[in-house]
Amino acid sequence: MYTISNCNGLMMTPYTSPTRTNENAGKFAFYAASTEGQYLIYNVDSKVWVSYDKAYSYSNGPGKAKLISDKTNAQPWKATKTTAQNGTAAYEFQPITSTGKADKYMNWHGGIDFNPVDNKTITVGLWQDNGKQDNGSAWVLQEMVSNTYTVSGASVTINGKTYNDGDKITVSGSLLPSDVTAPEKDGKFATVQIDPATNTITVAYYDLPQLEDSEPYTNAWLYPIQQDKVGDATAWKDNNVYTLGNKVLQASFLNTEKAIYFLGSKAMNLVAGTEPFYVSFGSGVSVAASQMTLGKVELVDLAAEPNAIRGVKHYAGKALQANYTYSYNGQQISIVWRAVLRSGSHYLRTEMELTGVDNVDMFSIIPMSYKVDTKAAGSKPSTIGNTRGKVILNDKIFAGLETPTAFNTVEDVANTDYSIIQGMWSRHTTLKKGETWKVSAVVGLIAQDGKQSSKNIRETQKRRSFLAYSERERAVPWRANPCYISWYELNIDRNNAAPGREYTNMTADGVLDVVAHWKSSLWDRYNVAPKNFVIDDGWDNYGTWTFHSGFPREMRDIASQAAEMGASVGAWLGPVGGYGKSGDYRRDYWKNNGGMQLSNQAYYDTFLAAATNLVKNQHDENGKGSFGFFKFDGISAQGTAVGPDPGDTGDENAEGIIRMEQYIRENLKEDIFFNTTVGTWASPFWYKITDATWRQDADWKKIGTNPNDREAWITYRDMQVYNIYVTDSPLCPINTLMTHGFILTEHGDVSKNMNYENALNELRCAFACGSGMVELYNDYKLMDKINNGKLWSDLADLIKWQKDNADVLMDAHWVGGNPWNGYRHEIYGWAAWNGKKSTLTLRNGDVAAKSITLTLREALEIPANISGKIVLTKPFDDQAALEGLTEGEAIDIDQQLTLTLPANSVFMFGGVEANDATAIKNVVNNETETLANATFYDLSGRKATAKHGVLVSKNKKYIVR
Repeated sequence: MYTISNCNGLMMTPYTSPTRTNENAGKFAFYAASTEGQYLIYNVDSKVWVSYDKAYSYSNGPGKAKLISDKTNAQPWKATKTTAQNGTAAYEFQPITSTGKADKYMNWHGGIDFNPVDNKTITVGLWQDNGKQDNGSAWVLQEMVSNTYTVSGASVTINGKTYNDGDKITVSGSLLPSDVTAPEKDGKFATVQIDPATNTITVAYYDLPQLEDSEPYTNAWLYPIQQDKVGDATAWKDNNVYTLGNKVLQASFLNTEKAIYFLGSKAMNLVAGTEPFYVSFGSGVSVAASQMTLGKVELVDLAAEPNAIRGVKHYAGKALQANYTYSYNGQQISIVWRAVLRSGSHYLRTEMELTGVDNVDMFSIIPMSYKVDTKAAGSKPSTIGNTRGKVILNDKIFAGLETPTAFNTVEDVANTDYSIIQGMWSRHTTLKKGETWKVSAVVGLIAQDGKQSSKNIRETQKRRSFLAYSERERAVPWRANPCYISWYELNIDRNNAAPGREYTNMTADGVLDVVAHWKSSLWDRYNVAPKNFVIDDGWDNYGTWTFHSGFPREMRDIASQAAEMGASVGAWLGPVGGYGKSGDYRRDYWKNNGGMQLSNQAYYDTFLAAATNLVKNQHDENGKGSFGFFKFDGISAQGTAVGPDPGDTGDENAEGIIRMEQYIRENLKEDIFFNTTVGTWASPFWYKITDATWRQDADWKKIGTNPNDREAWITYRDMQVYNIYVTDSPLCPINTLMTHGFILTEHGDVSKNMNYENALNELRCAFACGSGMVELYNDYKLMDKINNGKLWSDLADLIKWQKDNADVLMDAHWVGGNPWNGYRHEIYGWAAWNGKKSTLTLRNGDVAAKSITLTLREALEIPANISGKIVLTKPFDDQAALEGLTEGEAIDIDQQLTLTLPANSVFMFGGVEANDATAIKNVVNNETETLANATFYDLSGRKATAKHGVLVSKNKKYIVR
């Protein structure tokens, strides 16, 4: 008897559909047919034969297998040993035609996209490629070894049957403690131990702690505001129970001296009884934490680090730490597990570090498994999003593994008010001796403002509650990072020289000319500059990621020149080679050397060496200059992705870029800016690793009915964000997306409209959308030419605006509708709010005026338990008045506003909370008023240190920017 798995790591269910869950895998037997090498396949669980309709030939597609009960009508499969594409020893299975030939290969045609995991309506299909060409056509047979267990002590239930003291049970494979249910006892917690040496099942009971009520978590405040509301982290031990807690949550753990168990969290409606983690080895042999050898267990103080890069490390904390060891087939692994609570955290994190004492054959890790009391919570958890690494959510909590490659899932417990939430990290590879893998998980609170049960996430504080966690924990908190990128001005269609002539693609002199022009046109005039000047393609010798001779001093002179503006330099690297002919040349270099993919260790080492050189050596002889930006473009070939490329190789390529970025942060430069582009997907857990991800699909495209190609491009770009992020993955922040912000160029197939007003619309949208990284793909000659160079001062204003609003823009979220819903344009935009300050931008991309009705509560997503008024003003003098909005006067956040936007228009506003007792009213515009010896106030009447807000001079009140 065998389980059947393909070399993409998917197991076959009794229905022959794919599954990733061991418990759902089917058991199959193989019977030799009359022709040598051919076998009848029998499903033991369903008592059916896996057959097919015999034909002259077969076509590709899903659902080709037929499950029949009559053996005499069952058709045989040809079985052939092979070596899979990923190097695994495997079998191919082929149906036999009516002429006696083997044709096509058993395969889940299209994988889980065509045949979703645990689908019970579509059987396994056929595909044209063999196992050497496609891991999905290569099958591994894992023999089901029977084990007999003896119950000792209390009675238990296994697979619905009760067993008493002394009873024996024989099962295929191994039992996990989670497979065994012990009788409940009032006030007690049951632990199940399975001794692998004696195959004995024992049950022990422990007193359940009295979980205390916590203060309600009512409002989510973004980093760094919420510390006082949530309070300091504390930890204590009471006999064998450890508890971590603060004002809004407590979580307890039991130490039996042999194992650690989770004892629940009342605030999060998590109940006692789950293991800290599971690890699967080999071809899926699962081992619970309680089956491993438990070492030292201790409470650990986590010190505050005032100069830390990550936000959460600025605050002290507490951790429960446990050490484990385990040996699988003589291969030893050591594991450090922690439960972590930092001061100000409305969430609990768990961390695992797995180190290979030997080379260990791994399959998967489950670092998170909780049982949710759905009755107490008032709602069942579900996954939000359509990608790998999506978030688990109900009205009380969010949860998930903190990696974009995670499988975060929810499973209801039959006939109970409980759901199991789980996160799995698939790693079908070897943990090498001395190597350490790190993986972590989170479960946190949703702010209970009174609207938490609304079906519309945008009416709740779910997004902001998750974002409050994300901003504290992300690799680097949100930061303003406008950057010049050379792709259009210096590279596109000019970067495909033949191997040996790479020096003709782009030169350092060309880049130096651009940097010098930015200095004279922007820095010298307005004292602002981009954070980074990025050379995008064209600098490298194909395949080696070394500088060609057109960059004789690499980027050292460029970095030195950029440093005069306080800027750094950055570079593009394409993990899978890039695009066009130059991409082909790079891939050709690695064609016979393991492939240009980060799962290839030789290529990984080459890529890392290049990254190391860039970070460490791009400065002049006096140390002037620095490298601050990586554009890692193309971690796969998917322009629109929901996860890695299929199979283990795809997974390991994604893990390769994650490992690369983590190494660079930990060993070279922690605050480096990573823009990880094509091939990423809308998982919010990317930001634990990288700074920006790709909005997906085409670099540039038009959509809608507007004939103005620049306006139609803005609509397309923002429609992608609305569809892929706001709609399909609503908890994924849009505050650091790579959108291709501002493109003003004579090169490439992009906007040819050079009208100043439309270009200004695009430029303002690029900043107003809230993305910390604003890409500036602009030719300096066009910046000089259009409207006599006015765009330079506009750009300076926007760079200053972004910097001035850095304390609120991390909350950037969507406002309004779909830029193009398939048949008409809708008004949309972006807003941000931090309790004291706000931004609001609206755009009409249509050729006719349009209106939108909203309240500031709706637009700013202000919690239901907060009331007040806000004063809005425009940040730029040339912006016309918006019909329906009164600037400079307090507006109740629940007042309905009907705003009418002219065609092709963008309106930006800044806001502050209004205090009726001190608010300044009857404010007017006056561009000529002198600022000397004036007193400045913000719009709620408080004195302001900066020259913005309201100027009171000569008894008159003026809006000032």
